[in-house]
Amino acid sequence: MGTDSSTGSFEGWPSVLGTLAEGGDLATERAEAALSEVLRGDATPAQIAGFIVALRQKGETVEELTGLVRAMLDAAEPLDLPAGCIDIVGAGGSPARRRAALNISTMACFVAASAGAVVCKHGNRKASSTSGSFDLLEAMGVTIDIAPADVERCVREVGIGFAFARTHHPAMRFAGPVRAELGIPTVFNILGPLSHPGRLTRQVIGVADPATADLMVQVLAKNGSTDAIVVTGDRELDEFSLTGPSRMLHLAGGGVTEHQVDPTDLGLATATEADLAGGDAATNAAIAAGIFAGTDTGPRRDIVALNAAAGLVVAGVAADLAEGVERSLQVLAEGAPAAKLAELIAATRGN
Repeated sequence: MGTDSSTGSFEGWPSVLGTLAEGGDLATERAEAALSEVLRGDATPAQIAGFIVALRQKGETVEELTGLVRAMLDAAEPLDLPAGCIDIVGAGGSPARRRAALNISTMACFVAASAGAVVCKHGNRKASSTSGSFDLLEAMGVTIDIAPADVERCVREVGIGFAFARTHHPAMRFAGPVRAELGIPTVFNILGPLSHPGRLTRQVIGVADPATADLMVQVLAKNGSTDAIVVTGDRELDEFSLTGPSRMLHLAGGGVTEHQVDPTDLGLATATEADLAGGDAATNAAIAAGIFAGTDTGPRRDIVALNAAAGLVVAGVAADLAEGVERSLQVLAEGAPAAKLAELIAATRGN
């Protein structure tokens, strides 16, 4: 069935759910209005469950996701961030992350910031992985549950900050219990990486599923992103991979180009999954300490450098991945990310 032509006024759940049950797609404004109803606390658990399950069974469209992201952002606690600020985030769902997540994107943020990018990572505690980005930050000594004004201060003064999703998306408390009870992937797994409270226009997003990556890059374009990379790694990794080539979609100059990224073309050796394994937050904090200090020069350092390189590209600091990798390896050899971490720890503690 086709897309409805309804405007943004919410016409009630029977109409919305009826359209979805018949396999119809919602217009952008109608999807936005429906999720806004949820995020205001005006929907019952049954209505919320019906909505997100019907969307998933039908398959979300670019138009629907565009409206849903707008509703998420309108309900968020906003951040005022410098122009050109970037995020590097993995959307989750990778089998490897469930077994031994390394928190690659979190480490890559420190490397990118050390190399000249301004970074604000939006994330959360672990969901399906062994360690989430904010579990790692806490294990490294960063105070994670800070006010939005303090996140803004960290970004301005240190060049890096972390926006805790729980703090910046309080309206998700209305949908959270239903998500947990359903126990299946829902549209919110896609919306999280697209809903940065700073409304960034430059980001790197890792996605395990190539079809979802295709949707995401189009939604980013519709919602104002100017330079973004959406990547699916080898073996469904939601990061750039060293085990084999990665598929990269690069949004720049108003268009999207697709590239196959082979790590060996960038001077990086291939690696096995075992070479890249992480663990719980404490294990990953110890791994990060070695990488940041420049003492760990193995494949885990290399995969962090590769993902940081993508951040440097969207930030405009590096012209391409090759230059980004070179710059990332340089700051790692100098131990600069360890100093950047120490600065952030002090800033989040008010020092």
